[in-house]
Amino acid sequence: MAEVVQRHLEDMLTEFEQAKRIGLFSEAEIKKIIRTRRRHEYKIIRRTKEKECYLDYIKYETHLLKLVQLRREKLKLGRMHKKNEIDLEIKRRIERLFRSVCHRFKKDIQLWLTFIEFLKKQHDYSTASSAFTSALQTHGNKYWLWIMAAKFEFEVMVSPSSARALFQRALRMMPQEKKLWLEYFKFELLYVELVQKRQAILDRASKETANNEEDAVLQGKIVEIVFNNAQATIENDPKFLCSFAQILHEFSQFSFAESLIDQIYSLLRIKYSSNALAQSLIAQRPLINERKLVEEAAKKEQDASFMVAVLEQQVRENYEELLKDTTTNKDELWNLYLDFCVQRLSQTSDSNKSEHISICDQVFSSANEQISLTPERYLEWTSIVDRDRAKSIIKKATDQYPDDPSLWDKRLSLFTTEATDSKVIKKEFKLACRHPQVKNSPLIWKTIVEYAREHCDKWTEELFEESQTGSLDLSVALELKSQYLQWVNQTKSIKQVRQLFDRLCSRIPASLPFYMDYIKIEQSASTIDRTRVRTAFEQAIIYFGKTSADLWLAYMDHLKQHQSLDFVTISRIHSRALHTLESDELKRFNTECALRNLT
Repeated sequence: MAEVVQRHLEDMLTEFEQAKRIGLFSEAEIKKIIRTRRRHEYKIIRRTKEKECYLDYIKYETHLLKLVQLRREKLKLGRMHKKNEIDLEIKRRIERLFRSVCHRFKKDIQLWLTFIEFLKKQHDYSTASSAFTSALQTHGNKYWLWIMAAKFEFEVMVSPSSARALFQRALRMMPQEKKLWLEYFKFELLYVELVQKRQAILDRASKETANNEEDAVLQGKIVEIVFNNAQATIENDPKFLCSFAQILHEFSQFSFAESLIDQIYSLLRIKYSSNALAQSLIAQRPLINERKLVEEAAKKEQDASFMVAVLEQQVRENYEELLKDTTTNKDELWNLYLDFCVQRLSQTSDSNKSEHISICDQVFSSANEQISLTPERYLEWTSIVDRDRAKSIIKKATDQYPDDPSLWDKRLSLFTTEATDSKVIKKEFKLACRHPQVKNSPLIWKTIVEYAREHCDKWTEELFEESQTGSLDLSVALELKSQYLQWVNQTKSIKQVRQLFDRLCSRIPASLPFYMDYIKIEQSASTIDRTRVRTAFEQAIIYFGKTSADLWLAYMDHLKQHQSLDFVTISRIHSRALHTLESDELKRFNTECALRNLT
């Protein structure tokens, strides 16, 4: 081991000598570099290899390389002076370390990506290309790595044939991967653009060429073949087909683009005539070129909002026309239409907000007349319109779905958010509680209690008491148990807090926040009742001792602060925790204890 390390250090002698001679490092700095490298060399030749050891060495060498480059600039030595003997040697060492760690830990994709990124920064593109090949041998099942490698070959190495070969190999392995097909399709379009630029440079754009391969490329034959193969491989996915049209719109300068887009939409219309998603995509065709339209308007410093509004109107007219067709699933198409309207509303600017809200309201109203809206749709509808309109909508919703707690919660929220008479709120709450599923929902109880706490203490106490009775679902009692305790602490005396705790601590369900809140209340009292605090901790441990490391840690913190550092008692509690906690919580408990130095 020592001989190997010594040989590696001796190989660095030329590098050290040149660095010292040109004044990059002093003798003391070189000795420090040697000591650091020796330490790292010993770590990486251990019998048991650790990834972190290699990474630490690489990090050190990378920082050293940056330091060399900075000192070159400071000392005005010139970028190339003794660069092969110093800078290049450091780069080669980093590369060797990367190769070694990637070979030993092949399954760690992040190592490969870091290696490739380093090579790109050093402009060592041929080695980066080889690194991609090596990485793909191990991680051939990661489609995004194939895409990254192909893009590198095309954009950096300027090798379309290599990029095409990578895409085709990837598709043979993963033919159902949609992203691969789309990126391959885009690559072929970029290749057409490259060929066109090359012809323009050679002044052959207007001349006939004898190169049949280039003719096929320029006419979009290869692009069409890719699309046909993709739609034949991945069937029954209209959204996938529409993605090709979206890509083609980015290359609308090509003569074949519009005809291929028409072919795609014709296929959607014929093959998926009864598919609601396909018909929705057809309806949205006018907006497919929206981004390009907006970008062109921005370049000319024009406002594109009017043009976009015209396109949106065309889409809405398309939807209305399609909804007259009896072959399409009306429910699904209406929901897609609603999704479109809500999406456009979220994307619109503040100046056009009111117009889009009005349109959304009209579409929701029409949909409500034609189909049965879901509770989620009603909630979405009420979130768009103003409060008065929302009230009328939510009343219809609760009439249609009387057992849905979320709708009743929204109905109560609309009344409680404005200055409404508490009698009206109580009446609404009683209406909601006629339905068992709503009455036993923690959601509606939380809303009504929040309102009551701000307006009427007597009603608040009645609600809290009712929530803790056995007539309601246990989830309601669990939700409000701790809140009840906190409210009594805010409005009444510590004596009444203790009475409430004594009364509720024996009732199920047990609540950890209830115990912890009571303990905090006792600890913040002017005179701490240590016996009551300890009893509360012990009761909580009965229910939550196995599943809560925080409970044990809080218990130990309390003893440390209020028992005059009674380490014997603390050690006993610590030992009980070790024997009680389950595995995951036990690990967390030990970690926290080590950090807090409580053991």
